[in-house]
Amino acid sequence: MAQTDRDILFSNEAFVIGMLQAVSGGALVAALAQSEALIKLSGNIAFLLFLTVMAVSLLVAVLAAYWKHQYKLWDVKAQASAAQNAQTRSVKANRYLKVMRTAFVVSLLGVLFGVGELVVVFWFRALCVV
Repeated sequence: MAQTDRDILFSNEAFVIGMLQAVSGGALVAALAQSEALIKLSGNIAFLLFLTVMAVSLLVAVLAAYWKHQYKLWDVKAQASAAQNAQTRSVKANRYLKVMRTAFVVSLLGVLFGVGELVVVFWFRALCVV
């Protein structure tokens, strides 16, 4: 892969990590700030489930940032190594890259599930009251 393409992917990955951290962390803080209203609208269990899912999503996004760092570290070491060491270091870099990209999906699914869960509970409680 050309170095320019690699740099573009690296900056895109940084953007995705930042976005996932901002959305999940922002949702967590906003939910805590509006806890009374959310509990009234959704109930205790749904509120706690939302908080838990957002916290897990935030933790996974933070881990993705760490794995991104490890990926770049081993990738740079592989490029600067002799042929035998380069292969081993390249395998480590690819492992961190795969785990980081999996973390993107897990964090995204957590955000989608958390928001979706609240919306479904809001509708369910609104329809059951009528």
